[in-house]
Amino acid sequence: MTETGHENATEPRLEATGSHSGGFLIGLIGGAVIGTVAGMLFAPQIGAAVRNLRRQLADGAAGASDAASARYRAATTRVGDAVDDLQHKGRGVYEKALSAVVRGGDDVKEPATRKSEVER
Repeated sequence: MTETGHENATEPRLEATGSHSGGFLIGLIGGAVIGTVAGMLFAPQIGAAVRNLRRQLADGAAGASDAASARYRAATTRVGDAVDDLQHKGRGVYEKALSAVVRGGDDVKEPATRKSEVER
């Protein structure tokens, strides 16, 4: 206490600050040590989990690629078969049309030949 009857307010703060700063420093160092130990303990497990996840993703992507390739090959085969079928049908129609034209030409040729023989 001072002559005015009041305590000096600055002195207790300095003492409290000094004791708190030491506790804070010990807590900071202790936290760093605990964090380092925890990181060393869990790092191999996390690395293995990440590698496992990466492997699963790569396998999934390879499976999707294989499935897409198989579907592409199947679609290509179906389209090729459809084109072959259309070509075969087209040839059949062409041959029938050609045969009809030839028969029609023969049908016209006979009467024309007879008429020209009669006119001579």
